[in-house]
Amino acid sequence: MLLGWIIRVLVVVLLVRAVWKFVGGILAGVAAPPKSSPRTGMQLVRDPVCGTYIDPSRALSDKSGVTVYYFCSESCRKAFRPRA
Repeated sequence: MLLGWIIRVLVVVLLVRAVWKFVGGILAGVAAPPKSSPRTGMQLVRDPVCGTYIDPSRALSDKSGVTVYYFCSESCRKAFRPRA
């Protein structure tokens, strides 16, 4: 009998704590301004061989006429080049 009451009290305490934390989190999120402005997106390019999207500043490139192709790896760049 006593064990049943202890379990009930513990369950009620845990439920009250969970609701308190939930409501406190919502209020903190509403009241606090964002810490930093969202970053703007960067333009990605697609590797013509495997289809991976990559940052042009980190990609390997190959120019054919006026068109520049970007590759994620040396193996993709080699696979794209026409065989001589």
